Amino acid sequence: MKKLFYILSITSVCFFSCSATNNQPDCENMICTQEFRMVQVVFKDSVGKPLNVKAFSAVNKRTGENMARNSDPSNEPSQGVYIVASDADVRKLSEKGDVIQVSASHPVTNKNVISEFVVTGGICACHINKISGPSEIVL
Repeated sequence: MKKLFYILSITSVCFFSCSATNNQPDCENMICTQEFRMVQVVFKDSVGKPLNVKAFSAVNKRTGENMARNSDPSNEPSQGVYIVASDADVRKLSEKGDVIQVSASHPVTNKNVISEFVVTGGICACHINKISGPSEIVL
């Protein structure tokens, strides 16, 4: 009987001491501001005038996802300004930073340009953050 008691005691201690591993981060206590951040780039021609480009794309090199939301220049509030990433993408970006490859073509000469941006986000991040990348690209 004592043997059974010891076996049950050890089994119950082992059973209740084990817990399922939870790999989900705890983001409940995050305090975030209400601002909405965007990483933008301005395309300009050789004389410095804003330029609406053709075939604008912004691709996350880690995931292959096209992050461009504004390939139509008529959707832009300002001529030549394009959104590379925004807080709408914060959960899709890694905490270490993702490389976003931006490409576009000149509307007349068809000259193509490629540039890279590094932007951070993450599951518990409040906002995106631009680590590197140009603010203007001249075509």
